[in-house]
Amino acid sequence: QLSKEALHNLFSNLPKLNKDFYTFTMAGGEPSLYKYFPEMLNYLKTFFSSNSFKFSIVTNGSLLHKIEEYFKNYQDFNFHINISIHLEQMNIDDYLKIFSSFNYPERSHIRIMLEPGHLNQLTKLTEKAKSFGYKSFLVLPILINQKLSPNYTEEEIDCLKNSSAHSDILLFNEYLNNNQTIKKEFIKRDVTFNPELVNYSGLQCLAGHNSLKILPNGTIHPCHRHKGDPNFNLNTHSLLEYIYIYINQLHAHLHTAAVLVSQLFPNGIPNMPKLRAIF
Repeated sequence: QLSKEALHNLFSNLPKLNKDFYTFTMAGGEPSLYKYFPEMLNYLKTFFSSNSFKFSIVTNGSLLHKIEEYFKNYQDFNFHINISIHLEQMNIDDYLKIFSSFNYPERSHIRIMLEPGHLNQLTKLTEKAKSFGYKSFLVLPILINQKLSPNYTEEEIDCLKNSSAHSDILLFNEYLNNNQTIKKEFIKRDVTFNPELVNYSGLQCLAGHNSLKILPNGTIHPCHRHKGDPNFNLNTHSLLEYIYIYINQLHAHLHTAAVLVSQLFPNGIPNMPKLRAIF
């Protein structure tokens, strides 16, 4: 688990990036079992104004009562609970019993993996959850080599296409080409049902320009698809030092580095700690 020292390092230094808004997503394992969950919420309250961030949790839903207890003194937070449903782990009636007693259905988003042949179970779960006040659902398909499982019926495919949370998820790639900003936009649903629609050839990766992934051991990754620097750790290095190193490592890609500087520090680069020789 991420240490208390690394946690403080992260939350105390992030505001120095002068971002207009911060989005935090906590995944697991099961986040509600994190030892320093109360300290994390306190750091959010200490270092951020309540209107400057969004905090989301990805949970399997088995311990919603613990999440409810954590947030009872932080009602002004913009927090959301993403509940990932896995019917192979727990049956529908057990899920519904937990949902019925949870006090934050309006802050919850239910993600359900639809296995071929289980459309009736899906319908029962969503309809009953709606009666408890849950309004946001996303039905996800099983993909094999980035393509839909061939075992889905036409009715199940229609259900996946019409999942209420698909249509408004806009994805984009943005990069520089001859000092011109090129932006490609597409809808998540388009890629799910036609993975060959988007051509990524020629795109420059800007991983880390507006996102970071922190692992439990304190290492930082530019995004969930990239490996981090094994020599850097939030338990021993300042977060700002990592960002300074990351920008310097891009010195051979001047256009990309310029974008990163402007994205990370829109109001100017703050004073950095002394650089360590770790690269």
